[in-house]
Amino acid sequence: MKLSIKWLKEILPKMPATASLCNKLTSIGLEVASIKKISSDTIIDLEITPNRADCLSVYGISRDLSAAYKTKKLMPKTDKTKIDISKNIIKSINKTISPHYTCLQIDQIDNKVKTPKIIKDRLKACGIKPVNLIVDILNYVMIEIGQPFHAFDKDQLNGKLNVRFSKKNETINGLNDKKYNLEKGIPVISDQKKIHAIAGVIGSKESSITHLSKNIIIECAYFSPSLIRTSSKTYRLQTDSSYRFERGVNPISHEESLRRVIYLLKKFTKFKKIYLSKFPNNKLKQFKGKIIKTDILQFERILGKKINFNNVVNIFKNLEFGVKVSRNKLIIKSPPHRFDIENEYDLIEEFARIIGYEEFPPKELPPVYDKKKINNKDYSLNKITTTLVSKGYHEIKSYSFLPKSYQENFTSKNSIVRISNPISEDKAELRTSLIPSLVRTYKYNANRQCGDLKIFEVGNIYEKINKKLTSEHNHVAGLIAGKKSTLSLKTDSSNYTFFDLKGDLVSILPNLEFEASSKHKFLGDQAAIHQNKKCVGYCGIIAERLIGAESIDEPAFAFEILLSALNFPRNTTYKEISPFPKVKRDLTVLIDDKISGKAIIDIIGKQSYKYLINIKINDVFHDDDNWGKNKKSISIEFQFQKKKSTLLDSEVNDVMDKVINLLQVKFNAQLRTI
Repeated sequence: MKLSIKWLKEILPKMPATASLCNKLTSIGLEVASIKKISSDTIIDLEITPNRADCLSVYGISRDLSAAYKTKKLMPKTDKTKIDISKNIIKSINKTISPHYTCLQIDQIDNKVKTPKIIKDRLKACGIKPVNLIVDILNYVMIEIGQPFHAFDKDQLNGKLNVRFSKKNETINGLNDKKYNLEKGIPVISDQKKIHAIAGVIGSKESSITHLSKNIIIECAYFSPSLIRTSSKTYRLQTDSSYRFERGVNPISHEESLRRVIYLLKKFTKFKKIYLSKFPNNKLKQFKGKIIKTDILQFERILGKKINFNNVVNIFKNLEFGVKVSRNKLIIKSPPHRFDIENEYDLIEEFARIIGYEEFPPKELPPVYDKKKINNKDYSLNKITTTLVSKGYHEIKSYSFLPKSYQENFTSKNSIVRISNPISEDKAELRTSLIPSLVRTYKYNANRQCGDLKIFEVGNIYEKINKKLTSEHNHVAGLIAGKKSTLSLKTDSSNYTFFDLKGDLVSILPNLEFEASSKHKFLGDQAAIHQNKKCVGYCGIIAERLIGAESIDEPAFAFEILLSALNFPRNTTYKEISPFPKVKRDLTVLIDDKISGKAIIDIIGKQSYKYLINIKINDVFHDDDNWGKNKKSISIEFQFQKKKSTLLDSEVNDVMDKVINLLQVKFNAQLRTI
């Protein structure tokens, strides 16, 4: 919602400078999206959450600010003269559509008067195009107090107004010059012959107000928010009125809102007679707010600090809540415009919002567990499972049993624990790995068109040591397969690879290293996982034999880790991030083909060169014609950074000279020149 600072100051005279005001608005939940200077005014664009429809007006925002700044606000001026009641405007109202519906008839009004510049300028600043005096004043009051209106040219109507549901194949020519074929059950406003408005959304061209209109009817209503939202979405129409109606407007302030309209019409034009038509409704009590009983002790218990009783009372009074006090007890009645207030917790949240969350000192949350008492196994399990879930993995639980002879192609027959009296043939052996359970779960999902997934399981595996002894270990295993993201017009989807799995493991477990392996037959290409020089598990692509046994088409990647072997540091230490830029240097050398990139990185890393913070291999290239079969070209990227100042070229050059000399001495490396 766009808000004029000058307009706001008319209601809230004692207001701080714009910068301070914007900070306050954001702190009380009315986030400032942008600020724009327009001639002598400033326009603030606010992002109002759906539950705060009461703030879709200048007055609504001033109400919150008056409570936050503890200052009085001025009510917009209204007409006080007596208005005659007429029964010749409304015929019937469907109360499901509109529990409260009021109309104002004005006879012999002069609509040829030009709209005052101040009203036109403010409407334009709020994104509304001026039309004519009557329409402009109705839009002006809507922005000012939040109540939408609609005006009909009475001379274009055939009889009284009806609020009803549409019949099939009825039509309306909208104000936007589009014809709408209505479905059955759309809330509409009609006369005795045709439809003149989709209720709360858009009016018809035939009965619209022009500069020639003399006799008009102004509608002021409360429409069921869900019905207005349905109409708006069905016909893809969101107007300033529907935007407010579908969030909820004040159901019982119709006469006061219309008197504000009369005041402005009297100020800028002339008319002969006015009539008010109220459709009788005995159920308006349901809109008069909820009565909630609470006490100051409850405020203090929830908010965690001593609360000033008078401060609570004054804030709710400024927010236009009804407040009754009895000792420390409070009986608070929510106003009809606050649909979001349900219980005392909402009241406490409202109080905290207004005084500012920064007023509450932060307190450390109680620990979920006692770090001194919990063992390393449980700590590691909690750490790894929590992080896997945050990475998008879903935990599964499966049986510890596998079919008879299922594992013989993947593990030693002597290590398989067989069940003497299995309940069925498919549960005849205890698993020696969690990976088959993950693969079978993946197959189940893939067969049901859910082949893009990340899953993990924590469970026991069993291996026979000898005829009498069986070992039992707690493992965690994970599997990824399919595409990383759903098909999109913006980006191409890609499949998961081994490096996605490796990346997840590196981000979950500290101090990992990977080494090529061929030990586990459940996996094809694989790597052993080492932590602090100790083998803790393995990872790789699921073996073709296992994929074939389960009739799976897509490749899948898995890891399995022994939980008891993991080591998580209990205390995490952080280093200060340098604000100074990094310097990158590339080095390309010719080296013996047998020397691995890891060996090069390790030997450079051991030297602890000053300012060197990262090394990585960028490229490996072979050219048998120029260098022979025993040589390769390796491009290495170096990153340097200082913590206290910007690096000089001379400092980087000094380190690079030492690196080149090291590689020449250790590996007989040569700088590549071609």
